[in-house]
Amino acid sequence: MSSPAANPPPTSRKAKRTEAGRSAEVRSIGGGFLSELSPSQKFERQIERIHKLLEAEGTEVTWNSRIPDPDSPGRSRQIDISICRAGLLTHVECRFRKVREDVTWIEELIGRRASLAADAIIAVSASGFTATARQKADRYGIILRDVASLTPREIENWGRRWKLSVNFCEFSKVIFTVKTHEAVQSAVAKVTGIDGRPLSPIVWRLAFQEIMRRLDQEKWTGVPATVQASLAMSLLVDGKPPLAVEMRASVRRIVNDVSVASVITYTDPTSAERHAQVGHFNLGESEVIENGDEVAMITDVSQVTIPDGCCFETVMVDAGRLVRARPSFIGIEAMTKCQIPFTIRIEAPTATVPPSSIDG
Repeated sequence: MSSPAANPPPTSRKAKRTEAGRSAEVRSIGGGFLSELSPSQKFERQIERIHKLLEAEGTEVTWNSRIPDPDSPGRSRQIDISICRAGLLTHVECRFRKVREDVTWIEELIGRRASLAADAIIAVSASGFTATARQKADRYGIILRDVASLTPREIENWGRRWKLSVNFCEFSKVIFTVKTHEAVQSAVAKVTGIDGRPLSPIVWRLAFQEIMRRLDQEKWTGVPATVQASLAMSLLVDGKPPLAVEMRASVRRIVNDVSVASVITYTDPTSAERHAQVGHFNLGESEVIENGDEVAMITDVSQVTIPDGCCFETVMVDAGRLVRARPSFIGIEAMTKCQIPFTIRIEAPTATVPPSSIDG
């Protein structure tokens, strides 16, 4: 495959960039997964993700956990989040309300810890705790956590470090040249799948995906370029496999930068110690949970519109430094679709069949 004609300058901070779209550790979260939850359930899931990042390896963190009641084994009790580590069980109970939690809830949790034989309880409030609630929790060993928004200046500084973009590869002037072993028998050659049926759009999508894979191997920086490559494609021409398939196209990268919407901290309200920061982006449910150099990311591409003539390429996340990232996606299935017009040319030993145009 031909390389870009120009030699652009190297990308800065390359070693510090995490390419979430190509990471082997990427997990896909089904479309609509978070949108189907209530605000309080979304809050609980967020706290679950924070603890999955904070807890030591081998710890089991479970949302909406159910355990048998010690006094009534046949009856199960619901826990917002359970944390199991080295034989110890911690309950995490969450409150998503507009007012600060008072001493009443802390007293309930003291009784709940004893009743359910929990080793520890963490109380998480979206709006903080009253002074008497903090005092009671400190006396009886209830661990408190709350979330607080950063100041506009802090959010601005956080946004300078973290960059998120959705990248697309635009294809134009696309020509597939299909070479046959012998002359075709009709004026218009019939191109089908190997089963003789109309060719599936997936076949063309895989061809574009293969071009993007090769561009990635060549460390393409996204500058406009012309590519020409031989491809192995599962198709037939008039019922026979072709001699070769070649593709020629112009390509360029389209970058959609995503801005930071808000940043909150997961904090001990008594000591003011920050245990994690959570940044939300203006892209659905996209977020970054950060604890030092340990990072968990969710990128929600379910609401992304793929530009005409483009394929989804990757999501780029730049932390401004080296981090250990755990990326996940929402709606990645929708990113496999693309509408790219192209032309097919059939080259036979003695003649060239007039090209036909197709929207892939």
